[in-house]
Amino acid sequence: MNQKLNYHHPCIRNFLTLALMGSGIIGYGQSQHEPEGVLTLQRALELALMQSPELMGASYGVRAAEGNAQQAGSWSNPTLELNAEEFGGSGTRKGYNAAQTTALLSQTLELGGKRSKRRHVAEAETRLAGWEYEAKRRDVLMLTKKAYVDVMLAQGQLSLSESLLVVAEDVRLTAAKRVQSGKVAPLEETKAGVEVTSARIARDRARRELDMARKRLAATWGGTMPVFREAGGEWEAVKDVPSLEALSGSLNNTPEVARWNDEVTLSRRVLAVAKSERIPDVSISAGISRFEEDGSNAGLVGLSLPLPLFNRNAGGILAASHQVTRADFEQRAARLRTATELAEAHNRLAMARAESLATKAELLPGAQQAFDAAQTGYRDGKFGYLEVLDTQRTLSEARSRYLDVLAGYHKAAADVERLTGNPLNTIQ
Repeated sequence: MNQKLNYHHPCIRNFLTLALMGSGIIGYGQSQHEPEGVLTLQRALELALMQSPELMGASYGVRAAEGNAQQAGSWSNPTLELNAEEFGGSGTRKGYNAAQTTALLSQTLELGGKRSKRRHVAEAETRLAGWEYEAKRRDVLMLTKKAYVDVMLAQGQLSLSESLLVVAEDVRLTAAKRVQSGKVAPLEETKAGVEVTSARIARDRARRELDMARKRLAATWGGTMPVFREAGGEWEAVKDVPSLEALSGSLNNTPEVARWNDEVTLSRRVLAVAKSERIPDVSISAGISRFEEDGSNAGLVGLSLPLPLFNRNAGGILAASHQVTRADFEQRAARLRTATELAEAHNRLAMARAESLATKAELLPGAQQAFDAAQTGYRDGKFGYLEVLDTQRTLSEARSRYLDVLAGYHKAAADVERLTGNPLNTIQ
């Protein structure tokens, strides 16, 4: 009965990707142009997958493991031995007339299935290399998304700092008019000027932070100087968080858990190799000897068999059996560790979503309303400058906090995606 190949299995997907790379359909150094305008998250992820130096290095690790698997099944080379005896002596053995020349060809025959067992070990190691590639692929996607979120956060912080600078200048202008009319002391205009300077410094710092965030994002695909103008995408519409139970169903396919099935298999195959080492290998030889005295020839055969009197690889078998037990426990630990990491990431995601919704629905409108009222009252002479400054800082902190919460939400989503392998599509 024919079985269908599971193209969605992580290891199979990795090997298919590598095969496409090897065939030239997808090139390791293939030029993937970075857009000069708006960069989407999807495009950033594509660039990282195709051009990440770390991912390219991991792909060669899989190829190296495949080479080792190919070599593990090879026969040992035969040995050709040439001997010349009974020449260069004295008397009748003087010269080469009485010499005996022998040509001998020998071959070692591995018993106990050592060659096939070594090949099985190398095949298991190749699958482990595939899981390492899958883990690196998920890491690259996670880091790229987080770097993208950092760019969007920096863009938001810059926009916020620019708007606060406009507000500070507007308040200073109002203060100057009130000083000119004699309603307040010149000290208020001085204080307002200080706030303008502080806002300008904050804006310049936000510009530098945005520049660094852009460079960190470009580095995920091997770039040094980003050419994209901005990172685009709607990231304020936070989505419902799937239940932890629904997400936990994908944990068995995460590399940190799934690889241990192959780790256990590998340890058992290593144990089989260790047991096969108890059986000594046989060397057979065949050749021909020529006797120069009378020009005659004679055949020669031989058999060599080590006697396992002192070394039956008991220590190697003991060590390999302990490695099997160790792999079993490590598999359990990996499942517990990954489940804990998912629970923590899920909790961060749910908390960030709840905080972002509350901030957008209640905190931001309230802070904006208080500032608008204070600013209007200041122009009308109903409030002092301290009231305006206090509500302005409250609004600034609320907006900044909202941006931080959104960034935390999307980074937690990236962690969940890394563990489950399923995109949540939180940024459109």
